[in-house]
Amino acid sequence: MCRNNAGEQRVDGDHTENPAATHKHIWLGLLLILTLVHGLIYSLVIPPWQAPDEPGHFEYAWLIAHLGRLPTQQDLSPAFEQELLRSLYEWRYGEYIGRPLPEEMPARLDDLSSRIHVQRSRPIKADRFSLSYAWQAIWLLPVRSQDLTLQLRICRFSSVLLNVGIIWLALKTFLELLPSPRRYLAWAMAAVVALLPQHTFINSMVGDGPLAELMACLVLYCWARLFRRGITVWTVAGIMLGTVAGVWAKFAAAFLLPVNIFLALWWLVRQLRGSWSRRQAAYLGAGIVVMALALWGLTRLPSPLTPSRLIAAWNSLSPDRLLWVDVRGITFGNALLYTHDSFWANFGWMNVPVSTRWYGALLLLIGAAVLGWLLGAKERDAHPPWAAKMMWGSLLAALAAYVWEQLLTQSSGYYQYQGRYLFPAIIPFGFLLVGGWSRIIPSQQLKLVIGAAVLFLALFDGWCIVGYLLPLYST
Repeated sequence: MCRNNAGEQRVDGDHTENPAATHKHIWLGLLLILTLVHGLIYSLVIPPWQAPDEPGHFEYAWLIAHLGRLPTQQDLSPAFEQELLRSLYEWRYGEYIGRPLPEEMPARLDDLSSRIHVQRSRPIKADRFSLSYAWQAIWLLPVRSQDLTLQLRICRFSSVLLNVGIIWLALKTFLELLPSPRRYLAWAMAAVVALLPQHTFINSMVGDGPLAELMACLVLYCWARLFRRGITVWTVAGIMLGTVAGVWAKFAAAFLLPVNIFLALWWLVRQLRGSWSRRQAAYLGAGIVVMALALWGLTRLPSPLTPSRLIAAWNSLSPDRLLWVDVRGITFGNALLYTHDSFWANFGWMNVPVSTRWYGALLLLIGAAVLGWLLGAKERDAHPPWAAKMMWGSLLAALAAYVWEQLLTQSSGYYQYQGRYLFPAIIPFGFLLVGGWSRIIPSQQLKLVIGAAVLFLALFDGWCIVGYLLPLYST
């Protein structure tokens, strides 16, 4: 047995033990287990169908699993609709959303009032395919003949697994961005993402968001590795695969398109200032060609990214909508505040908010982070300068895409002020939140204050479950 001068590594025979690596693996395992259990709690506490558009997303996946192909509107199943309607009545769907179902159960979903969300939240009726439905259909195959509630629980479990992957990729990205002794900040960033109540809620339900977010995380992780370690075929492949699959899963991931262009040009300029090999140039050229072909194909396959949707959104955009007040009296400023609230916690079909005091406290945390980035000490940064620029560029692109697509181009009103559309940019959010705090907290108290902030978020998350969800859904 021998020990090196630093006392960090021990060799005994053919076995080498690195205590730091062992502790890292232990903490990683605990974080992923926490994420899994956390997601399962939300998936079990929330009754079936009490998540945005969950019945419609499930219907599309169910049709794929039973048909073995992509369905059309002609493939709508009256038998499925009858079973779904029975489940809606059984699980008090109308009571929980505050819009009672008819006393007599109708024969088809279209027979329900348009005020009932499930009647008009059906992607199959709009021919709006998401790659997420194929993922969920795979999990439905072994249980196609089982009770519908069990099938829904299995689909929810598939979302929980995607969320575990999201937290794993988020941590790996944060560790790439923080190659310094203060790597505990990376763990704090990952904890913030893992403990965000609305994030866990949405990613424990059946929807098209978790897969899109996972792919966005993959893209940002690959860019972090590329800037830190250099270009490889795997990072280029990850960026291309993540972008195409992310946009194919949900339009909210479309912010990756301008982000990729910006980061590719930035990386190219950095390389032109230095030296780069022919292999690197070949990787870049191949990546651009494949990405262009993939996006061309996406506009012609069933996906959220279609030319008609982009053109319609562009044509409906006008600057005066910043000053517009919709029929409910909601202004653009109100919509932004509601977006903030629902980003943190507004469960069910956006009908289970928490106290305004919680929202105020959380807004102060964001304000402190912004203040840190504007006025804080740069010398306290634990990351290279390019990391912050990459994260700010990604978050601002996601915010701009959200404001354009979900707020300014909605002719009927500010109905889409839902923070979940920003979850594909969860890595930049976690990085900039904790990174901003670290700029205004003295180094001597940094660990203590960051730990207290994470504990606060853990208490908030726990109170969302025991103080809001359990009392509502257990009665």
